[in-house]
Amino acid sequence: MMKENIIRPTNNYRWRIGMLIGMGIIVSYLDKVNISVAGSYMAKEFGWSNAQLGFLFSAFFAAYAIMMLPIGIILDKIGVKWVMRIGTLIWSIVTLMTSFVGGFGGILTMRIILGATEAPSYPGSAKAIGNWFPLHERGLATSLFDGAAKFANAIGIGLCSWAIIQWGWRGAFLVTGLLNLAFTVVYWIMYRDPSNHPKLSKEEYEYM
Repeated sequence: MMKENIIRPTNNYRWRIGMLIGMGIIVSYLDKVNISVAGSYMAKEFGWSNAQLGFLFSAFFAAYAIMMLPIGIILDKIGVKWVMRIGTLIWSIVTLMTSFVGGFGGILTMRIILGATEAPSYPGSAKAIGNWFPLHERGLATSLFDGAAKFANAIGIGLCSWAIIQWGWRGAFLVTGLLNLAFTVVYWIMYRDPSNHPKLSKEEYEYM
C-alpha cells in the first residue's frame, strides 16, 4: 500500500488547543486531590468520623459517574464549547465556595455539585480532540490530556499541602478554585469550534 503524502500546514494552532485541553484536565483533577489532602484537617475541625469523611470522598465520584451518560448526550447535542464553558465556570465557583462553607451538609452539597459539573471534562476533552486533530495525530493529542491527569495528581498533593500550611484547610480549596477560575477565563477566550475559529487558517482547517 502506498503511503499518502500529507502536507502539513505551517500554522499549528490545533496544538495550542491541545495544550489548553491538557490544562483543563490538570485544574479539574486538582479538585479531586484537594479534599484528599485537606480531609483530615477538616475532620479534626468539625469532629467528623471516618465514615463521614468517606461519604465526602465518595460523593464527588458518585455524582461524576451518574452524570456521565446524560453529559455525553448533551455534548453531542450542544457541542464542546458551551458545555465546557458553563461547566468550568460552575465548578470553579463551587470549589471556591467550599472554602467558605462550614459543616458536613454544606461541603457534601458542594462535592456533589462539583462531581456533576466536572463530568464533561474527560468526554468533552476527547470530543474536542476528535474535532481539532486529524486521525493520524489523535493518539499524541489524546496523550496530552491523559498525561495531564496523572501530572495533576503528582503536583496537586504538594500544591494543596503548601496552601494548607499557609491558610489552613480552606486554602486548598481557595487556591485550586482560583486556578480553575483563571483557566475558565482562558478557555472562554481561546476555545471555539474549528469551523468558526478566527485564528485557524484555511490551510490548517483543511489539513485537520
